[in-house]
Amino acid sequence: MKKMLKKNQKICIVSEDIKGSFSSKILKTEKNLFEVAINSDDINYYKKGSDIEAFTVVDEGMLYFKAKVDTIKNKENILTISFDKKDYELLQRREYTRIDFEKEFTLKDTDSEYVCKTIDISAGGMKILLDKKISVANDYPIQFSLESNIPIECFFKPIRIDEMLSKNKVVKYVVSGKFVALKNIDKIAIVQFCFKKQMENKNK
Repeated sequence: MKKMLKKNQKICIVSEDIKGSFSSKILKTEKNLFEVAINSDDINYYKKGSDIEAFTVVDEGMLYFKAKVDTIKNKENILTISFDKKDYELLQRREYTRIDFEKEFTLKDTDSEYVCKTIDISAGGMKILLDKKISVANDYPIQFSLESNIPIECFFKPIRIDEMLSKNKVVKYVVSGKFVALKNIDKIAIVQFCFKKQMENKNK
C-alpha cells in the first residue's frame, strides 16, 4: 500500500456527507497514514473517527479504499487519514468503468426536448437511447440523478451515434457521449456510484 500512495499524488476524499467531498494532493505518507490539505469551508464535514472513502489513480488502475479520519489540524486545514491495508482493493484497470444504468431524463436542444433512456454510465460519460437522431456537433444541457434525488447538471457531448431496430422494428439511436463541464463533486458522486455497483455485481 505504501508504494501505491505517494507524496503529491492526487486523491479524492468522499465524506459521509458527500457535500464535503474534495480533491487534494497527498502531503505526506507514513505506514498506514497519509495527510491531505482541505479547504477551510469543508473541514466542518469531518470529525475524528468519521468514515471516508478514497479514490486515486495508480499504475495498475483505479485504487479505492475505505478509511477513517485520524486527526484534524484545524489551524493548518490538514486531515490525517488512517486505513487498514485489508480494506483497499484494485477495482479496475482502466480509468473509468461503465456500469449498467437505466433511467429516463430529458435532453434539451435550443428548440426541442428529447426523452431519453440511459444504458450505462461512467465518470467520463454515458450511453443513451433516443427515438430521434441528434447532432454530434452540439453540446446538450442535461440533468439527471443517481440513487438519490440530488440532481447532476452538466452538458452531454455526443461522440458516436448508432442506429438499431427495436423489437417493434422501430429505428432507435444509441448515442455514446462524454460529460462536459461536470462539477468535481458530481464526478466524485458518479465514481462512488460506479464503484458501489461494481462491488455489488462482483459479490453476486
